[in-house]
Amino acid sequence: MLKIQYASDLHLEFAENAQFIKSNSLQPVGDILILAGDTGYLGDENFYTHPFWDWASQNFEQVIVCLGNHEFYRYYDIATLRDGTEFAIRSNVHYYYNKVINIDDIDIIVSTLWSHIDQKNAFMTECSVSDFHRILYNRELLSYQNFNIEHERCLQFIKDAVNQSKARKEVVVTHHVPSYQLSSPDFAGSAIRGSFTVELADYIENSGIDYWIYGHSHRNINKRIGKTLCLSNQLGYVFHNENKDFHSDAMICA
Repeated sequence: MLKIQYASDLHLEFAENAQFIKSNSLQPVGDILILAGDTGYLGDENFYTHPFWDWASQNFEQVIVCLGNHEFYRYYDIATLRDGTEFAIRSNVHYYYNKVINIDDIDIIVSTLWSHIDQKNAFMTECSVSDFHRILYNRELLSYQNFNIEHERCLQFIKDAVNQSKARKEVVVTHHVPSYQLSSPDFAGSAIRGSFTVELADYIENSGIDYWIYGHSHRNINKRIGKTLCLSNQLGYVFHNENKDFHSDAMICA
């Protein structure tokens, strides 16, 4: 049995979050650690040297990190990403984009899973959401059309990986939220929530996936959809007191 510890949205780019993690360290109870995105900014001067990575490397056999949207906020061109893209932070700590990692006959299917933005909400979303001011696509600022292209690519990757899996367990890890059933009432009716959440409940219910770990919303809602147990353990913005439902030892045994 593999003990999988999970968290997301540590946002170590912010001093308050970095200090919180330093003072309230994760309790290493798992064999491996999964981080479902928004750990920090790729390209920041101290990103690769941050002491958190040394700690994680020393306390877990393997650390699997999903790329969130904030990782790209130093004007990263996401059109350059390929399925299977991998960044090594330490020898046993890796970022992944659309990649399957098999451990102990468990397929861990990792994808940012950009959500889907309806055209009617596109203008408001592009004006309001930082993704469209801080991420590039083919050397130009990301548009909602580009965002939706990446959604389709990520979703197809997940479906193909699930269909092809012969593992005894399947764990999907995404940054974005895979169903409005997992969306907080705080965001009900928001015109920009399509940049956070995509409705995949019907797919999930019929998929046979064992676990789906997600992040991005800064609201932790755990719910079973069909067979699939959907889980989240987001730190969120400490300076907005979003960390109240964060657990230092969230873990599943698979």
